[in-house]
Amino acid sequence: MKKLLPIAFFFIAFSLQAQHKAFQFGFKGGADIGWFKTDSDAYKNDGVALGGSWGFVADFFLMENYSLTTGFDLLYLNGGMTFPSTSYDPWIPVEGTVFDEYRTKYIQLPVILTMKTNNIRERFRAFGQIGYGLGFLISAKQAHKFISDEGLLLEESTGDFDGFTLLRSAVIIGLGVEVPLHKSTYLRTGFEFNNAFVDMVKSESLKARNNFVSFNAAVIF
Repeated sequence: MKKLLPIAFFFIAFSLQAQHKAFQFGFKGGADIGWFKTDSDAYKNDGVALGGSWGFVADFFLMENYSLTTGFDLLYLNGGMTFPSTSYDPWIPVEGTVFDEYRTKYIQLPVILTMKTNNIRERFRAFGQIGYGLGFLISAKQAHKFISDEGLLLEESTGDFDGFTLLRSAVIIGLGVEVPLHKSTYLRTGFEFNNAFVDMVKSESLKARNNFVSFNAAVIF
């Protein structure tokens, strides 16, 4: 009887492997709403800004309803900050507010645990995700304005910005559904909260992180 147990386990494992793919991949795209979170008293988030993303997604199944999801994302993440400042016109000090808008581009490498339900009414499956994203800054641009307390635009400039760190670390939380399209091909769609937890500004006087919420859709093969 003991000799038969390893054989039984082998056939069970083989049967599960035959029924479920060990690996699936696909392509994704999304739209996001980004903003800055700052702990510095003088600085404030200047609203939200639209961005987007696209990339490649791969699932490595640990069990039938659990997979390790990875790939890469090209993130277009935007936002702005304001802070009080002083300018000179030309030598007279003028009090006002600086409005800085940033447009950044990252390559993000995610490592995510994806947990799925069984089929719901044979039409779709719900899923939840939690994981980590490591982003590498590709480019950053800044649109700078200084507006006096009287409402006069005294400074305005645009160009490349080198004040962000190279790396961005974030916690990723996602919720959504998967809808079958044809045989093993399905549509995965849902919302993702991408929360940076490490300051990404080089300045010692400013502590800030850029976060976003996105709506994503992926076709998985």
